[in-house]
Amino acid sequence: MACFEDGKYLIENVLTKRYLFSAGDKIEGNRGDEGGWLSSPNCVGADANYDNRAYWKFVPRGNGKYFIENLKTERYLFQNGNKIKGDRGAEGGWTSNPGFGVPLCVGSDANYFDRAYWKLEPQGEDRYFIVNVQTQRYLLQEGSKIEGNRGDEGGWLKAPKCIGTDANYYNRAFWKILKQ
Repeated sequence: MACFEDGKYLIENVLTKRYLFSAGDKIEGNRGDEGGWLSSPNCVGADANYDNRAYWKFVPRGNGKYFIENLKTERYLFQNGNKIKGDRGAEGGWTSNPGFGVPLCVGSDANYFDRAYWKLEPQGEDRYFIVNVQTQRYLLQEGSKIEGNRGDEGGWLKAPKCIGTDANYYNRAFWKILKQ
């Protein structure tokens, strides 16, 4: 497995070609001062690296776990929602999660309840599943493939969400990790 400990990276969805992107402001104060993730900004799939918010670093935490930290906002990629139950795919799709809706991925100021721990599972050459350690959910990109050139959408405000899902629906959970 590749080593992602040093450097900055773009994380690109293989299907949509969108970058994992951290919306919202840079954290202020100490980690945990925001008191939880409920008002944390969403992580989305942007068509370009607006304001350098698509740059990430991998912070090793032992046993193959990482914090995935945005370089601009200093927020951790964070997964809310329940742990998957049953086999992968048992939920029947990313819009079928009963009880609370689609589990979002947000940019959190801290590692609340260990939900900012991720593992990278290689899936052939140059692609990975990014798996939340607590929920066992894959990072998945909603939305359409980008059309035209990078930046044609003009910003991230209408960018599709990144969510947690129990399976790789329509190959939307495959990610490339591109060192910059």
